[in-house]
Amino acid sequence: MQVGVEIGGTFTDLVWVDDRGVVVVGKVPSTPSQVHKAVENAVDHAAVPLRQVTRFAHGSTIATNALITRRGARTGLLTTKGFRDIIEIGLHDRVGNIYTAFYHKPRAPVDRRFIREIRERVDGSGHVVEELDEEAARREVQFLLDNGVTSIAICLMHAYRNGAHEERLREMVLAMSPTTRVGCSSRVSPEFREYERTVTTVVNSFVSPVVVDYIDRLDRGLTERGCRSGLQIMQSNGGIMPAEAAGDNAVRMLLSGPAAGVQAATWFARRNGINDIITIDMGGTSTDVAVAPMLEPRVVQELTVDDLPIRTTALDMVTVGAGGGSIATLDSGGFLNVGPASAGAEPGPACYGRGGTLPTVTDAQLIAGLLRPSHFFAGRMKLDIEAAKAAFASLPMPGELAEKADSVLQMVNGNMAAAVRLVSTARGIDPRDFTLVAYGGGGPLHAAMVAGEVGINQVLVPWSPGITSAFGLLIADLKVDFVKARLQALTDETLAEVRAADLAATCDRYAASLGLTKGSYDVQTGLDLRYAGQGFELTVWVELAQTSPQALRTVFENLHRERYGYVRSNLPVQIVNARARLTRKNELNVITPKENVSPRASRETCDIVLRGKRVAATFMARSDLDFGETVSGPAILEEPTTTTLVPPTWTARCCDSGDLLLEKK
Repeated sequence: MQVGVEIGGTFTDLVWVDDRGVVVVGKVPSTPSQVHKAVENAVDHAAVPLRQVTRFAHGSTIATNALITRRGARTGLLTTKGFRDIIEIGLHDRVGNIYTAFYHKPRAPVDRRFIREIRERVDGSGHVVEELDEEAARREVQFLLDNGVTSIAICLMHAYRNGAHEERLREMVLAMSPTTRVGCSSRVSPEFREYERTVTTVVNSFVSPVVVDYIDRLDRGLTERGCRSGLQIMQSNGGIMPAEAAGDNAVRMLLSGPAAGVQAATWFARRNGINDIITIDMGGTSTDVAVAPMLEPRVVQELTVDDLPIRTTALDMVTVGAGGGSIATLDSGGFLNVGPASAGAEPGPACYGRGGTLPTVTDAQLIAGLLRPSHFFAGRMKLDIEAAKAAFASLPMPGELAEKADSVLQMVNGNMAAAVRLVSTARGIDPRDFTLVAYGGGGPLHAAMVAGEVGINQVLVPWSPGITSAFGLLIADLKVDFVKARLQALTDETLAEVRAADLAATCDRYAASLGLTKGSYDVQTGLDLRYAGQGFELTVWVELAQTSPQALRTVFENLHRERYGYVRSNLPVQIVNARARLTRKNELNVITPKENVSPRASRETCDIVLRGKRVAATFMARSDLDFGETVSGPAILEEPTTTTLVPPTWTARCCDSGDLLLEKK
């Protein structure tokens, strides 16, 4: 038996495969004050026999929340003498708004007084110019410990080429204080670019103690309940890693939940014969959008969280503040805004009856008639429409309550459509050739309207879409990325050096440490390449032992032309990084049952407000659709984990797989 659990801003989702291969689901409210408790509640609600579980995969926003709210550990930074202010100086670009007169640079989560300089120096080739002054270093470490620092980041100049001084400092810190968390840039982010490398290492050290504490409490709680399988954690790259590795690689968890959803979306698309998809995942706090041509999600080597550049492999996603809990407000100019502030799980939207009083997207859905109070969450949670009306009555904008609610929903649809354009048309991809895969608690309710705005004519709504991210954890592969900076011209000699370094052997050693036998996993190798003088690079995955510099250049230029529309055949090509990826496939056969509710409900006709018009829509249980049956919009299909809107001029067909395919007439 295998289990996947994903914690969202409002709900915590669980899926598990029983001994027949049938997927069973569970969904409970999240518990922000004690995050791990929601996992235990979900296990209890689904009656998971933990003693029989062989794999427990988990995705969480714990690392992201710790960074954004600045509730991580008191962190110190050890850096090379003369480079104390790298993290303060940052970059010359303005993140967000380039026109504001009150711009503030993004600040890494470390106080300047806790940034201490160490006498040592390594040059760009990895040669030691000045030996490490251990006596002076010991004094700086003691200063940090005396001032309550519990996690120390070490980022020395050019440690990506030679990390010996960082390793010696790490040994020193642990000898002086064995309980202090220590992170070295040569382990966390062995790449050039000093600012990004320093930020990544500091963020890793800042969130690492929070992640370790959370995982320890969760693992202990599961063990006490009889779970004997090793806990595994979802990474931003769409693969899982052992929980014991999460502390040293906490930055790899920053997009943990959303990445799992993208992996699941490709699985559902594949079983329906769909090749090119754009995913839209609307949860309680935000909406995440990604693109996967030929079912291969795009990958980036750097992501941005709270305006900070984090150098770690991640699925390429755009996030907008458009979740069910996103709060509607009017700005100082009287213009309507939705998000990014969210009511979250506690108190949540006003209609949840938990003390929330502010107007949210979920309240708008209820007032517009898209949700029915007694049918939400399979009837387990009755929505308070009077509380929703009171919240919207406090929104100082003209019009009836239904008009206000519809305005909020149209703005949310516009925000999500803009995110779809960012991952498609802004990157040279025509979205009209793609299918929109909608999931999350709110995705199917908005997907067809969003698709209509960007010219997409087909929407796939997977089985039980409210738990799609948890399903992605269930089917995810073990995946670990390794990188080593090179910074050399692409020649026969440098390619031979990369082969000799044999980063694939690092994958083999890591696999052996996990008890994996040779042949039970795959290893990919690749290079980050760029034209000489370029500021950014492209990753080319190749079999290094069977390629040549000219062949590499050809692949690189084909990718460059696809991505940017041109090539520069007269410029030399540089190697920036060597990469390797270890992947162990999760061979899991699952059966997704068509029905998720027991009693079949009769179809009803109720009025809803859609784009400023009141129309009569058919309300029915999704499970009432037989295989191959089609229903025309306007219609609302209800199920335990979500609600699907079929607008006028659209149809919804139940595929042979049990998934829904919405098509524009």
